Amino acid sequence: MSNISDLKNQNQSKLISNIRLLKIIAIILGILIIIGIFFLFLGLAKSYNNLGNEQIKVNKSEIKNNIFDEFIFSQPQDAQLISSSLGNNNDILLRYLYQGNNVLVVLNAKTQKIQSIITLKRDKNFGKENN
Repeated sequence: MSNISDLKNQNQSKLISNIRLLKIIAIILGILIIIGIFFLFLGLAKSYNNLGNEQIKVNKSEIKNNIFDEFIFSQPQDAQLISSSLGNNNDILLRYLYQGNNVLVVLNAKTQKIQSIITLKRDKNFGKENN
């Protein structure tokens, strides 16, 4: 280890020039950090101001997408709707309780027509062949 006070004149001039170089580099890096922080806050302020505009645009598009087609289907008066579900290819499955039987109605939402009606009746011979 050597002390700074014990340096020779030749080495002392190199040390002073190195210290000056380090000071200049530190000042440049400090200025770059300050400029970077300034632009960071500037960008955050701009994006915060635009945030309200983007929410308004999103809300307008959601309102446009919420417009739907009305589908009117008549059912018998003594039938009770148990459940409904949307299946593949825009098929709507309606499950009714009609005259003591479960009735499944498959509708096509595009054509608004009945594709099939399935009536499930109660029977003691479930799973056995009917002869």
